[in-house]
Amino acid sequence: MTEHSARSAVDRSALDTVQAQLDAFNAHDLEAFVATYAADAVITGVAPEPVVGAAAIREFYEPRLQNPQLSCVIETSVLFGSRWVVAQEQVINAGVATETIATFDVVDGLIARASMLKA
Repeated sequence: MTEHSARSAVDRSALDTVQAQLDAFNAHDLEAFVATYAADAVITGVAPEPVVGAAAIREFYEPRLQNPQLSCVIETSVLFGSRWVVAQEQVINAGVATETIATFDVVDGLIARASMLKA
């Protein structure tokens, strides 16, 4: 990460960071997606065990983001304080939508923790 992109991440609001993560997910841009997460980020609710760290996030999401039928829409989101975002999402795969409640803890412009609860 360059000094400019590191500074840009720190200057992003929590909502902007979550939007950047969503945009990268929908563009199937693995590197941009991983770049929205802290190096030691933890994601729960997407696999049986937590996905911990940038390398594990990259490994977990690489095959998923190769699926052109996968996308996500945030129906609504709420910012709590300056770092917590709760989003109601529709994750769409092959035309089938799954409602998901996602929480994001954003620290210095990067997602430190994310938790997904599928309906």
